[in-house]
Amino acid sequence: MAYKQFVPLVNLNFQINRLLTYGEAACREEELWEAAQGLQTFDYKAWYREWHNLALRAEGDGRILHAAYYHRLSEFFLPDDVPEKQTSYQDFRRCFYQAVDTTRFDQIEVPYEGHVLPVLRINAADPKAVVLLHGGFDSFVEEFYPALHRLTDNGYSLVVFEGPGQGRALRDGLKMNHDWEKPVGAVLDHLGLDDAPLIGVSLGGYLALRAAAFEPRISRVVAYDVVYDALECFTSSVPEPMGSELRRMIEEGRKEEVNALFEALRRDNDLVDWVLTHGMYITGQVSPFDYFHYFLNFNTRDISRLIRQDVLLLAGEHDHFVPLDMYYKQKDALTRARSVRGRIFTAAEGGDQHCQVGNVDLAFKEMLEWLDGFYCG
Repeated sequence: MAYKQFVPLVNLNFQINRLLTYGEAACREEELWEAAQGLQTFDYKAWYREWHNLALRAEGDGRILHAAYYHRLSEFFLPDDVPEKQTSYQDFRRCFYQAVDTTRFDQIEVPYEGHVLPVLRINAADPKAVVLLHGGFDSFVEEFYPALHRLTDNGYSLVVFEGPGQGRALRDGLKMNHDWEKPVGAVLDHLGLDDAPLIGVSLGGYLALRAAAFEPRISRVVAYDVVYDALECFTSSVPEPMGSELRRMIEEGRKEEVNALFEALRRDNDLVDWVLTHGMYITGQVSPFDYFHYFLNFNTRDISRLIRQDVLLLAGEHDHFVPLDMYYKQKDALTRARSVRGRIFTAAEGGDQHCQVGNVDLAFKEMLEWLDGFYCG
């Protein structure tokens, strides 16, 4: 499924392609083009309206899984204080679990700090290994489902979970933190696993590497995008030299200046606006400065030397979220890993976008080949 140009704005266009990459199971392409006609500029109310209307149409037609993913898309850019943020999420989950065959997986709740971590366990027929998988900045556990057969059909049972700051765990009151070894450890404890590969998607690439540094039961780790420094990902959306100056201001604690500058920037930059709105929501921080200062912790600079597992790094050459130099920095920093394999996907092969949206088969093929090197023969 090739990457398409639905709308001019890069992040909006990416989110539509993110749905398209799951193919006909998740949407009708002609309906994406239809909705895109009303989304040539950024307006979260218009975004909600277009996808909500499509969700209602799909539900009326009996296309319940399509309705689920349209509800998910309608929710995406809504601020957390808008009531439709919650109702769209509820409609997404209602339609999803109505549409899929729930006998094909187990729904598990892992106790965690007075709350629960939602888990889908999907068993392969003759499993080679049990693989943990989680998302990052903005994903839901159910969202990955149409792609996961690529792993389960090839002998890998999956434990797909939401940690703090994600999906139902977030709505249950768990805010995101950098010490991802804690939720990973809770999942391993609850399921009695002592040797499991871990795949982290998007910002989950950082989270998974962080978990591997402190959790020896993670035997291998995939950074299915390479986030060496999360704050740099966000400041890179601001033109230089302002991006570097912003980081310096954050590190120096210049709160009032940072807040004023980001409030000005977000008015003219849809990506900055969304990063702030969503980032403050998932972390529970109350100002741009507080949020970005919090994210100073989200880097692997000081913990990469602690990673001793086998590591697979995946990157896209034109990723609009993650600068490509993070791939090289991360690869160089893994000085004590048992082995390091890396792959940069290109535009020529259709995998150059963030998390290979447009051709996720490339990424799954790479992961399968890498895993099979350890678990086959």
